[in-house]
Amino acid sequence: MDSPVRDIEVSVVMTALNDVAGCAVVLNSLADQSRRPDEILIVDGGSCASTLSQLRAMCEGDERVRLIEAGPCNIARGRNIGIKAARGRIIATTDCGCRLDAGWLAALMRPFDEDTKVAFVGGVYKVDARSLFEEVVGLATMPGQMSPVDEKRFKPSARSMAFTKALATQVGGFPEWLYTAEDTLFDVKLAEMGATSRLAKDAVAFWRPRSSLKAVAKQFYLYGRGGGHVQLDPSGTRYNLRNLTLLLLAISATLLSPIAWFAVLGLIGYFYIYAFSSAARRVARRTRRLTAYPICIAILVTVLLADAVGYCVGSWQRHRHPEVYRDQLERYLGRGVAISTGSGSAMLAKGSTA
Repeated sequence: MDSPVRDIEVSVVMTALNDVAGCAVVLNSLADQSRRPDEILIVDGGSCASTLSQLRAMCEGDERVRLIEAGPCNIARGRNIGIKAARGRIIATTDCGCRLDAGWLAALMRPFDEDTKVAFVGGVYKVDARSLFEEVVGLATMPGQMSPVDEKRFKPSARSMAFTKALATQVGGFPEWLYTAEDTLFDVKLAEMGATSRLAKDAVAFWRPRSSLKAVAKQFYLYGRGGGHVQLDPSGTRYNLRNLTLLLLAISATLLSPIAWFAVLGLIGYFYIYAFSSAARRVARRTRRLTAYPICIAILVTVLLADAVGYCVGSWQRHRHPEVYRDQLERYLGRGVAISTGSGSAMLAKGSTA
């Protein structure tokens, strides 16, 4: 007769998709934790056969590690599958490819140990760059890199957070109908519910930023599209769209008069260079590289444009399919609400850095 499954203290859950190297990074850093997890669940979201074979081999030899082959699914669905399967009272989440500080899990668990009322703990993340470009991307777009985290406005990412399994069940898990912004909406619902939460500033997950402008554009297009689906920070996006509309009108006016080029150059200079100049100077000083200044300008302009386009696409999809997005949002939160992220790309587009 099989012995009953023993309840454990903490389970770490992460999702993966065709990323053996990223899984290895996380597993290696989890093995070096000062407080080691009782269980590690890797939820695969539909990797190819060769990747699955490598992941199975990687998980052998450590009874704490379980691979769940969930088939094709998005990140939110994968996390929910892992949470449901986890045996831990506490669930800690991270992302494939993150390198976790040796004290990461201990720092996340400390608030739970100190106060039994705590149900959610957010961690932080830092740049793990391999090039100047990646360092600038991280400094310019990741919250908490250039200035201290504002605890009242910061919404932790699922790459570094922990919560009780009971709370996850009460919340209803991560919203599976969203491709991006699912962890932000999860944070919003926790706040709506009044869950007792803490921020663990020493629970650090090192995260590698995107390595090309194309990758940055895709990332923030998807973020913007997710924001459009649930109307994240509409005021910030309206500000960016207004400026972009003025620029497009000025460009159109050049067809009637060459003098309009002065307006075009003025708008570009004010909204897309001057507005970002202070942030770019700070990044250049931080990296001690003059070339970081134009790189930062290019990145922030890319973020602004990609986010604006994505937001418009997401808003149109929301309008076309209200049953998929608007109605789902109202069911998830319990009411319709416009959400302000407080640390998203719309803020960056106004010239601030993370």
